[in-house]
Amino acid sequence: MDEIDVGALLAEPLLRNTLVAGLAGVHRTVRWCLPLSELDELKRDAEEPPDQGVVVHAHAARLRGPAGAETITAVAGRGVVAVLVQTEPADVATPGELPFAFPEARRAADRAGLPLALLPPTAGYRAVSQLVATKVLAQATHVLQYSDRVHRSLGEILARGAGISPLAYGMARMSVAPVMVLDLDGAVLAYEATSSVPKPDAGAAAEPLARHLERLCAAPPARAEVTILEPFSDTDAAGASYTPIVAPVMYGGETSGLAAVLEPDGGDAHDRAQRRIVAAEGAVLIGSEMLRIRSMTEAEERIRGDFVVGLVHGRFQDGQQLLARARHHGFNPDGRHTVCVAAIDPPLGDDQAAVRRLGAVARAAENIDAAADRHTLATQIGGHLVVVRQIDRDGSDALSEQELARRFAGTLRQLVADRLRADVRVTFGRVHTGASGVSTSYREARTALGLARRVDVPPLAGYDELRIFVALRDLADSENGRAFAREILTPLRKADGHGRGLESVALAYVGESANLNAAARRLGLHRNTTLYKLERVSRALGMDIRSADTQFMVWLAHHIDSLVQVTDALDAELAPPP
Repeated sequence: MDEIDVGALLAEPLLRNTLVAGLAGVHRTVRWCLPLSELDELKRDAEEPPDQGVVVHAHAARLRGPAGAETITAVAGRGVVAVLVQTEPADVATPGELPFAFPEARRAADRAGLPLALLPPTAGYRAVSQLVATKVLAQATHVLQYSDRVHRSLGEILARGAGISPLAYGMARMSVAPVMVLDLDGAVLAYEATSSVPKPDAGAAAEPLARHLERLCAAPPARAEVTILEPFSDTDAAGASYTPIVAPVMYGGETSGLAAVLEPDGGDAHDRAQRRIVAAEGAVLIGSEMLRIRSMTEAEERIRGDFVVGLVHGRFQDGQQLLARARHHGFNPDGRHTVCVAAIDPPLGDDQAAVRRLGAVARAAENIDAAADRHTLATQIGGHLVVVRQIDRDGSDALSEQELARRFAGTLRQLVADRLRADVRVTFGRVHTGASGVSTSYREARTALGLARRVDVPPLAGYDELRIFVALRDLADSENGRAFAREILTPLRKADGHGRGLESVALAYVGESANLNAAARRLGLHRNTTLYKLERVSRALGMDIRSADTQFMVWLAHHIDSLVQVTDALDAELAPPP
């Protein structure tokens, strides 16, 4: 099963005892044989060297004297793994004279680590190339036969649709070594071994594999090549070490995971060659299984996502349709629910990788504090993670419904931050009953999120915690309230050319309880500059900004305007399609 190397080739009767220099390179792999004249043609026709693994056959005339050293140096840079020299009858020497033949070429071969063999005059190119081809092709045939056997065995498992773990066990059985499969996020999908082979600690095995997977993903385009990593020690068995033989799991030209055969101590080169084939063939079939599972998962997620979108947008007019889909997704139409909205900063975008990452987080969110009577549904809406959580209290729970909702929202925020390694803001609505309550809670959570981007609130906030805006909601929905906000804020904006400079000064002054110095510090302005701008504010309003009544009116108008902007944008988004 091993690849043919220079040493194995030189062990053949025709080439035996012919090596005279370059012993350091005898472990290089041999793939083909070319005459030196053809190598010269390749050099003239292309700048790139030929494929690695070429053995060159040369006539003695090309290796004589100083020109021989130049020839050796030139071919060493061309991917050549050995030079076989056909000597002439005049070169036949006694054993005592042989070490002194072709001295310049020998010294150059030793320096380059390039095996140099002096063949008898009868060893022409035809005989040597036929020998190399026979050896290489026989070995390739052997490899293909074993690869086919591995592929057929694993293919039978794949055809049964058994899943990734049985495929990994089949690999472990054929390689007589533990096998681990990781997904793109570094999570272990399968870890299998036969009863006769001890498994190393899963954490110790997964760590180097995850690091290698990160390197693969950081340097696209990925190639489906088997790689042998550095050995690692098993933390559960002192002194035991394993060498990972890894192959990327790919489909669609992208890396989607990793399959690794963990070779224990004591394996020989033949065992390693077989395990390389098992890793390579196993990765291909695991990729097919992962694609199948991914297709099924994405289809289920689309169906569930459509259901959640229908819930939060209040689009279920038919009660029977709601009940039928609710049973499928584990949603209790009579239960009490809150809706959480998680916004990621910076946004992930809408490319395939970002959608996949947010989808993985959504699946993880559905498993938070999973219980038979507390279902969770999650999906992506507009770049946000939207989570519907059932909040039914039992008799043993001392927390209120809103406290339970807040605790879940905090756990969700931590989960998203840890998975995406980003800043996350989570807002949540109040707890309501039924499908209509989900729609109401979602609107509240989105309103809280919109307000959180305009006013100073913590990264975890519930709608009922924004009590000022809750109290002002009816006023913001009325024409009188909107007219009042326009009457106060429009003069400030017009006086600044429709900018927000004077409005910001007024709000800073109000926010600092009419403390001029504190307002100047907040704005980053000189005290006198701030005073001058406040005088402009008073002239624009037609009222003295130092008056408590004027300050309250500015404060109230700003809060109404913020709520109007958020609710109007939300109304446009949640409006039913035409």
